[in-house]
Amino acid sequence: MPISRVRAKKKRTKNATLSGLPPISILLWALAPNAFALNSEPMLVARVDDLANLSLESLMNIDVVSVSKRSEPLQQSAAAVFVLNGSEIIRSGVKSIPEALRLIPGLQVARLDSHTYAITARGFNSTVADKLEVLMDGRSLYTPLYSGVFWDVQDTLMDDIERIEVIRGPGAALWGANAVNGVVNIVTKSAANTQGGLQQFGGGGEFAGFAAWRYGGKAGEYGHYRVYAKTTHYTAQERPGAGDANDARNHDQLGFRTDLLLSDRDSLTLQGDLYKARTHNQINNKEESISGHNVIARWKHRYEDSADTEVQFFYDQSSRDDTSTFMEDRNIFDLEIKHRFAVGERQNFVLGGGYHTTDDNIESLNPAVLQFLPAKRKDETVDIFAQDQIELIESKLHLTLGVKYENNDYTGDEFQPSARFSYIVNDRNTVWGAVSRAVRIPNRLDHTIDIFGGVLVGDENFTSEEVVAYELGYRTILTPVLSADAAIFYNEYGNLRSFTDNFLNPQSVPVRFVNDGAGRTQGLELTVRWEPLPEVKVLASYVYQDMDVAAKFGSRDVNIAQNNENDPNNQFDIRIDWDVSSDWSVQTRARWVDALDDVGVKAYSALDMTSIWRIAPNIELSLVGTNLLDPQHAEFSGGNEISRSVHGQFTWHF
Repeated sequence: MPISRVRAKKKRTKNATLSGLPPISILLWALAPNAFALNSEPMLVARVDDLANLSLESLMNIDVVSVSKRSEPLQQSAAAVFVLNGSEIIRSGVKSIPEALRLIPGLQVARLDSHTYAITARGFNSTVADKLEVLMDGRSLYTPLYSGVFWDVQDTLMDDIERIEVIRGPGAALWGANAVNGVVNIVTKSAANTQGGLQQFGGGGEFAGFAAWRYGGKAGEYGHYRVYAKTTHYTAQERPGAGDANDARNHDQLGFRTDLLLSDRDSLTLQGDLYKARTHNQINNKEESISGHNVIARWKHRYEDSADTEVQFFYDQSSRDDTSTFMEDRNIFDLEIKHRFAVGERQNFVLGGGYHTTDDNIESLNPAVLQFLPAKRKDETVDIFAQDQIELIESKLHLTLGVKYENNDYTGDEFQPSARFSYIVNDRNTVWGAVSRAVRIPNRLDHTIDIFGGVLVGDENFTSEEVVAYELGYRTILTPVLSADAAIFYNEYGNLRSFTDNFLNPQSVPVRFVNDGAGRTQGLELTVRWEPLPEVKVLASYVYQDMDVAAKFGSRDVNIAQNNENDPNNQFDIRIDWDVSSDWSVQTRARWVDALDDVGVKAYSALDMTSIWRIAPNIELSLVGTNLLDPQHAEFSGGNEISRSVHGQFTWHF
């Protein structure tokens, strides 16, 4: 059953602009009484387990869009895909997107301090991991600075997330360069599904305090809107060997979304966010400042024959001052057009194209340590893509062929093809496979960085890293209460970034970036769902991964081998949801992560628990404990100790 039907059944400016705003924590309380007056009729809280109560068969048939940019049942998709729905996020009590990603099997999420994460799929993890494409409502979140994600500024109201779709493995044929090892697609709820008000606050443990406010209403006869504000104050973590890490952080954010039905075939969505964050720099003990804003406009037209055309534009502005090395101001403009249509009864096409431009100004605060030359740069990318899903055997065998062509200012032309098949043995068993090519195009770091006054420099001849990936998967509903999803993969990488010399002990300088690295990864991913009782649901996953990356024979680069050191060989997760009663639910989450022996990070086990008590139809109290098994532990090389934490939360829907 499509997720939309399930829900139907259940009833940025620059810093100067932000400086004129009152503290958001005050703003929340000032707005709340006015919001109460807008709607005196009580609003019943949607049960936190609306989607969690779906049967396994219904879960397998939830529609996903990330695999083919068209809606299709998860059970039939030809990719290693997992969907985390919004109710599961609410039940977990997590307060950030990176922590929500911990709930997704197959992803590696490691926390370094109060605001820094290393997140990847299928290898190459680091704080500047650059092989995972991340989107929110169609807006790409990766930065052209290093082709990764600044996780410290990616935020929204957790209650407004409808689902997070994750593809493990390349998705470049549709999503473009940098979708090398996977795609994370965060989809927020429509404004129509967030009507009425929400007031939320709490604190404890890692949170000095947090508060959120949201109100949704009708916009004319055929439209809906919502506005929200939130503030989160993080306490400091621990330094290795005990002691305050001095990494406390505050994040304030405002946002809106409007969904309008222009006609019976046309719809328009407008949405945007405005944020400002302040973090203590652990090196110089100064306060870092990060701010930005974004806006998205999306128009969709549906035709009589079920075809549709969609046009999306977004603008994203960000400013970052780390007070020790650089200040960056960046503007991104992106336009995409896609058209979906059928040819006959057995072919479904997706055609589209886009234009992407980014301009930046990166000011060096300490040129002897780090600078980008030139300080200003503008880059453009033009792309077209096509995908044809062919039903070779009716209701049984599907073949999907896709390709994306991109022209960028770093390497010129790039082709990223893929071929996927899915064979539906019966309504409970599906076999799928894929062969794909994807690239990670160069960025500002690769071409223009200058470290230690010319000791290490970028090179304009640095070209794209590439992967050819082979995947095979199997999904099965073994019984009405037990299902399994397995995937194996083998990836061959070429042209990986390496150095011309041993950076730590060079024979000659400057040391430059070159494409002399190569390697492979291989692994197994297994996810099992089990419902031993109607009120108890279990999700367990296991990931095995082996990685071997090196520079070409004769190279003096020893640093590239660090790619083999940051990804655990084994990882096990289990999540248990228990509806103790109609008003009380408990979620228990446990994980075991293998050691990173080469960098001195020990294997660790972690236990998180969340209890939600509905004390009234529209009021909830939550108690959330994380990392309960030990006072603190390290999760990644060079990081602080992540501390045990317990916090409470009050939620009022009105």
